[in-house]
Amino acid sequence: MRGSPARRWRRGTAAVATLVVALGTACGAGDSPQQSEVVLSVGFPDAGGANSLNQLVLQLTSDSLIRTGPDGRIEEMLASDWLVDPDGTAVTVTLRRDVTFHDGSPLTANDVKTTLDQARQSAYRVGRDPLLSDIESIKVMGLDQVRIALSRPSGQMLLFALGIHIVNQREEGETIRSGPFILESGTAEETILRVNPNYYQGRSDIDTVRIKTFSSVRNAWAAMMRSEIDVLFNVPVGARQFVEADPSVRVFSRDSPTAYALLFNTSRPPFDDPRVRVALSYAVDRDAVRDRTFRGRGTISSGLWTSHWVYGGRELIYGYDPQIADRLLSEVGLSLPTETQAAGIEGFPNRLRFETLVGLDVAPMERIALIMQQQLRQIGVDMAIDAKPLFDDVGEQLRGDDWDAALVPLNTARNLSRLYAFWHSSQPLFDAGFNEADDALERLRSSVTEEEVRDSAGAFQQTLFDLAPAIFLTGLDQARAVSRRFIVPDEPGRDIIETLRRWKVDEGWSTK
Repeated sequence: MRGSPARRWRRGTAAVATLVVALGTACGAGDSPQQSEVVLSVGFPDAGGANSLNQLVLQLTSDSLIRTGPDGRIEEMLASDWLVDPDGTAVTVTLRRDVTFHDGSPLTANDVKTTLDQARQSAYRVGRDPLLSDIESIKVMGLDQVRIALSRPSGQMLLFALGIHIVNQREEGETIRSGPFILESGTAEETILRVNPNYYQGRSDIDTVRIKTFSSVRNAWAAMMRSEIDVLFNVPVGARQFVEADPSVRVFSRDSPTAYALLFNTSRPPFDDPRVRVALSYAVDRDAVRDRTFRGRGTISSGLWTSHWVYGGRELIYGYDPQIADRLLSEVGLSLPTETQAAGIEGFPNRLRFETLVGLDVAPMERIALIMQQQLRQIGVDMAIDAKPLFDDVGEQLRGDDWDAALVPLNTARNLSRLYAFWHSSQPLFDAGFNEADDALERLRSSVTEEEVRDSAGAFQQTLFDLAPAIFLTGLDQARAVSRRFIVPDEPGRDIIETLRRWKVDEGWSTK
């Protein structure tokens, strides 16, 4: 529909948004619930803000077939069960029978087939989840079951690509969803969601969700101090200590699946030599990057989500050793110039100079780049910074070969199919010229058993370490602040937004 709330929501822009949640206390039939409000800030005033807002609304109004849990294992949502054929060439998915869409119509296997068919025909979706291209056909098996036939034995890995929000697509173009909240209206200033009274996991105590916008995180926090906001979606690193000291709020944190990495163009000299890439990996003090950028909050990255079940916590991380870096660079002919030789462009002798693309519209990127620049200068390497918009200019340049290196955030979402999308040479995300991991990724894609998945993922992890196509730096400890007026389920490793429908008002908080 031309003027539908969903369409207006997509057109809206977001700077810093807040989520206002009105919760009702238990009441008898015909009684009006007493309401209080909670305001949740989401996004930042950068190019990714609108996308963050859209993702939040989608998360609160839609459900997927499955989801990936904190340890990377597949968890049930709309699907109650699934079975991978022994040869890996088909997956049978069984649906819950108690799910209805927002308009009251039941979820059926036809809805799943229609949604998956649209996804596998979408270049954008296939780019994010390449395993969707392995789907050969989808057959409806009664009201609550579909059988997905594959062109290759990739059934185990296909499960990671089934985190797709299932919708009821009407002929007139309207999309009906099934999540715990219903999109009522949306503008650039405010998006309103209402509770879904027939949600299959139980009606939420939350009656209304309002998503508003602020011009800055500072303004959002000021509003929280005035009790106008009850949740700060992303607590800035610099404000974390101050927020935690406030007795009226509780801070929830988890390791984000996003890792910052310096990606090399391995088709371009001197980065076509893995010894150069390994040398630079030794030259970066990751602890210092984390401490100076995120005040010690976050994990040192080994290139993968190490708490994922397939890795078993196995980490492969280069230690900080500038002497090894110096020796390796000298061995490949990149010796440090003497004082009598010409100084580099920045006024100091350098053995190597390269440019790094840096997204100026993502808060920590320039700071990380400046810290790395200082560290690399200690071994005579000049890393020049070329700052430009990440989501536009940097992304476009990475799809060609006219670049040396790029500082990028890699969000694995704990999804193994993302590894293929990021690192297989056939994928269009970026043209880094790196194809040495293709064999391990193909084995991962065709793994039939869990043991094969673990072995091939481990081989891929070892390849990333040995050949260093990127310097993996640090992940970010993500924090959200919530007023103590609310009882919030806190499940280890899980974002509290995933538990939002189960939040309750702490009736006794005002007297504590």
